[in-house]
Parts: sequence; structure tokens; C-alpha cells
Amino acid sequence: MAPRPIAYNLLRLILAATHTTPRGVDRIDYGYITYLLDHWPEDVVGVMPTLIGPRCFRREQLFKARERLNDLWRESGNPDGDPALARLVLRFDNPGTPEPPPKPRGFLPGARGIPRIAKLILGGGVTLGKPITALPQNALYLDIGHYGLTFPRAFRWRRKRPDIRTIFMVHDTIPLEYPELVAEETFRAHQRLVAKTAKYADALIVPTRSAGKAVRDALALHRARDIAIHALPLPIDDLFSRKVNPVRDLQNRPYFMICGAVEPRKNHRLLIEVWRELIRRHDDAAPKLIVAGSPGYASREIIREMTSEESLRRHILLVSGLSSPAMAQLMAGARAVLMPSFIEGFGLPPGEALSVGTPALVSDIPAHREAVGGAGEFLPSKNPDPWVDAIEKLLDDGYFRARRAAAHGFKPRRWDDYMRDVTAVLLNETDGA
Repeated sequence: MAPRPIAYNLLRLILAATHTTPRGVDRIDYGYITYLLDHWPEDVVGVMPTLIGPRCFRREQLFKARERLNDLWRESGNPDGDPALARLVLRFDNPGTPEPPPKPRGFLPGARGIPRIAKLILGGGVTLGKPITALPQNALYLDIGHYGLTFPRAFRWRRKRPDIRTIFMVHDTIPLEYPELVAEETFRAHQRLVAKTAKYADALIVPTRSAGKAVRDALALHRARDIAIHALPLPIDDLFSRKVNPVRDLQNRPYFMICGAVEPRKNHRLLIEVWRELIRRHDDAAPKLIVAGSPGYASREIIREMTSEESLRRHILLVSGLSSPAMAQLMAGARAVLMPSFIEGFGLPPGEALSVGTPALVSDIPAHREAVGGAGEFLPSKNPDPWVDAIEKLLDDGYFRARRAAAHGFKPRRWDDYMRDVTAVLLNETDGA
């Protein structure tokens, strides 16, 4: 089967450049475009909506923009020079008043984000591109980041290009399943996403079988035609490996981590209750909890509760803006990474933790079962008591060493293996009608 050219949606990556560090989904998007630029045998072009309509960009422009984006994110730098990590280390023993958290990430870039986009577009060599009519014939349109599906006008050009096959990644249907856990606009955007998927998608990629079932159920409400859904578990970046050294200044200092946006569905409130109990039992000897992530929907109330009591302020440290290398170092030194989420489409942090040899305590939900299998320790998402017990066990050095040894049984899926499966999906679409 001869491969088709790829037309890749750039919107999420362009907007992600407004931030100093990528989220997990941004790294997945970046991993896709990186692999395709380096390995896809046919042409790869970028697609992005602009104020003058959708435009496409040449492969050589994308190479330059990719290098610039990596520099903006500090992903290849030395984690010892990470400013967010340095501030965290200074506050570890003297937390005092927590740093004011940054504002929640919005869809549109703020005043600081616009210059970063300008540096990416101009410094990276991306110009205004060409009209969408310049897309290669019989291309595969690939949208990994969701954003291209939530604005109906941005995708109208597809009607005039019946030669193009369309493949989307749909991460989950959480906003439709649990609207009380997300912002109203997120719920509406997801409704638009599912409607556009039902109308335009020729094939879908999802991160888990459970996410695939939820997506199929959502599409059925639109009486969608049969759409091939491929469940491909997400890869773990190579920088999360057992070669990673813990943060030198935090060695032999017991701490735990929760990673990801601070928002209701991540269930930070359960950990607040857990730490109240740990402090009650151990007083100042209780371990620290590092909350690594940007504020999300309804984060103000969650952060206020974390910082409402002096004892919690001494033991819960919030940090945003960590680079991925710094995150890997922190994970490598943690007693465990905690993920008590109510619902996930996949959940990268438990797999990243196990990849550096750190135990993962996770809520017992289908996505976590698929993501880490028997390597994780599964706990209820609504009862703090088992979490307290599991954390106290890990404070024992002997038990901790045994759990670290068990983590070595986890075999992370890496990008080359993952993209071989993605390539099979893309090649299968070559012969699609």
C-alpha cells in the first residue's frame, strides 16, 4: 500500500507554545508531528486556521518550527536549571506562604503568550502559508489535539475536498459523561467535537478500549455511520526511564506527588483529606505532597482548601511550569505518584512514574487498569482510608524498596512501537473509499 501525504493540524501545538512547558497531551501531539516529519515517506504539511482562513505550511517550515517550539518549552535542557524546580527545592523545608498559582490555561493566548507565538511563527520560519486549496491530493488529514474539531467554521473546507481521508484522535468523552466536573464551555465544545467527528471522521484513534466504547456510545446518539475506532495505548517519552536521577537536594526526603491539572475530576480533595489524617498521626514528620500541575477548572476552591490550614501549607507544595525533565527527576525521587482521578481517558503520570521505577497509587478505574495493568496499586476514589494506609506503608524503607523493585516489571510503551501501530492505521486508510 502506497502511503498518502499527511496534512497535520497544528493548532494545539501553536497554542501550546504560549506556555513555558507542555501538558501531557501537548507532548503526545509533539511526538506525532516529530515522528511523521522524520519518518513518513510521503509529504507532511501543516494545517492551521487563521484570521484569513485555513492555511497550509510546507514540511521544511515545520522542521524549523519544531526546533523553535522545543527551545521555547525547555524540554531538552538540564533540569538542574529549571526555575520552577529550583523554587520548589528552596520551599521544601520552608514552604511558608505558597506561591500565587498562575491563572488557569485558557484556549486563547494571553498577553505573555502572544509574543511566544510570534517567536514560533516568525523565528521558526512559519509564514502565512498557502491557501488550503494547496493541500496535496488524496492526503490524510490528521487531528490529534481536539482543537480543530470544536470550531465548526474552521473545518468547512473539508466539504470541498472529498479526496481527503480524515483521522481524528478523540481522547475521551469525559465532559459529556461528567458535565459537573468541567466548565460549561468545555461541555459545549465536546458536543461540537462529537458532532464533527460523526460527520467527518473516516477513522478514529483512542487511547484505551474504555475510551473507545464511550466514544462509540456518544457517536451513536448522532446516528453516525460505522467509523473504525483503533484503541492504541499511549507511549511514554524516553526521558522517563530508570536512568533518571532523583533531585539531589531532595534525596532521602520522603515526598509523594500528584501530577496534572488542578481540577475536580483529578480528585485532589481526597488527598487533602489523606494529608489531614497523615498530619494528625505524624505531625511534622508527615511526608510532603507535591502538587505538580497548572490550575484548571474550579481550581481556586481546591487550592484555597489546600492552603486554608497552616499544617496543610507546611506539607502540601504547589508547583506549576515544570519542564518534563524536571518532572521526571521529581518522580524518580518520590515514594509514589498518586492519581486518585474519578475518570480518565488514559492517564500518563502513573506510567511515567513506573518507568522511572517509582510506585504508582491510582484510582480503580478502567483507564488506569489499561494504562498500567498489574504494575499499579488500585485504590477506591471515594474513600481516603486505603490511601492513608498505602502511603504509610511506603514510608517504611524496606517496603518502599520492595515496591520499587516491583515497578521494574512495568514495560513502558515507547514512541517507535506506538507509531508503528499508528502507521498501520494510516496505511489502512490509504485504500479507504
